[in-house]
Amino acid sequence: MTRLSASPDDSLTLVGSPGGVEVHLLRTSRFKAVHLHWLVEAPLDAGRTARAVLPDLLTRATATYPDLAALSARCEELYNTDLLASVTAHGGRQVLRFGAETIADRYSLDGPLLPRVLDLLAEVLHAPPLVGGRLCAEHLAQERTNLARAIESLADDKPLYAYRRLVETMHAGGPHAQHSWGEASVARALDEPDVHAAWDHVREAAPVRLMIVGDVTPEQAHETARRLSGVEARPAPRAAGPPPALPDRDVQVVEEEQPLAQSRLCLGFRLPRERLPGAACTVTSLVFGGGSHSRLFKRVREADGMAYGCSASALLDSATLVVQAGVDDEHLDAVRDTVVEELLRLGRDGVDREEFELSVRAQRRRLVALADSPAGLMGLRLAGLMTGRATDPARALAELDAVTPDDVAAVAAGCRLDTVYALRGRTP
Repeated sequence: MTRLSASPDDSLTLVGSPGGVEVHLLRTSRFKAVHLHWLVEAPLDAGRTARAVLPDLLTRATATYPDLAALSARCEELYNTDLLASVTAHGGRQVLRFGAETIADRYSLDGPLLPRVLDLLAEVLHAPPLVGGRLCAEHLAQERTNLARAIESLADDKPLYAYRRLVETMHAGGPHAQHSWGEASVARALDEPDVHAAWDHVREAAPVRLMIVGDVTPEQAHETARRLSGVEARPAPRAAGPPPALPDRDVQVVEEEQPLAQSRLCLGFRLPRERLPGAACTVTSLVFGGGSHSRLFKRVREADGMAYGCSASALLDSATLVVQAGVDDEHLDAVRDTVVEELLRLGRDGVDREEFELSVRAQRRRLVALADSPAGLMGLRLAGLMTGRATDPARALAELDAVTPDDVAAVAAGCRLDTVYALRGRTP
């Protein structure tokens, strides 16, 4: 059962930085498993595509377990340990996530399990199957093709495609415009020296945070950092900074056409930077377009019937409020005008008590649920560390409780429309 509040005891804390690796630990016996994330930080630069291929490449084989079947069999022997690998972006940085989820040592029937899992994860990070000192050509060819296809498939999800085009246009030239996977053409052209150099950097020189949730002592967490790092010292992860400033300019309007049954509209508003601390911007996005109680749902979808869906979200790391709608093409311009009108009205007239309370309640449920999710706790801490925001549910809830209806009106009044992206449908 989900609890009604979150305690400071539910939070990860920094317990040291052995060899430069930031170690964040929540020691708890509430969960039967140990959740471990090795988080490698890198810039969203031209080398991001070569790094993006590494998680899937490294978790398909090692020197001892030279193919996926052998590696999977070893994970089964370790009480069905799950190996984790992904590439995402946080706070304008690329993050490579390697990790493991395994049962706590107290449930192991044949001695401590964590040391054996660490042996396997260290081999994943540092000992892939090499041929003449080079990464396996067959594995690399397959994974760079898989990455290129995954990047290309992003365009098949039209809501996601429209969102990405808005962000790319609004933040052109900055890291927030870059997808963490890179470009498909670059992925297809990757060669062994490119990927090998990226692997060398990730395993030897990149900043790393280690996060662990489970029944693990600080001493065990420090030993984990030393075993997984493989080097004596790493640079510290970059401190959180303010969102990038956008230039003064008129509203940008970009339109494309594709053979679609439904058009997509995305509006990018600049959030007032002085209102970014705390939870006011998040609550404003929920009031404006966060569900069936929101302004946009009631006006654009229900009252006017102009959109199949219309929602808003606050991207705090880039100080952006994004509104997305799926509409018939004939209503696209009217929806744009209505969204702008409703945001102006929210800033001018304020929020009514019911929609404010429903929005706060929705955000409270999300935050409380994180206290029961190891992955959610680690995700919140990582996002907070990289953007300078709350890193645990208790602090986030305290910030939420401090938000007032006047704060919501002030955020809305301070928003400024920056970019409009329209993906217009045409008859095939």
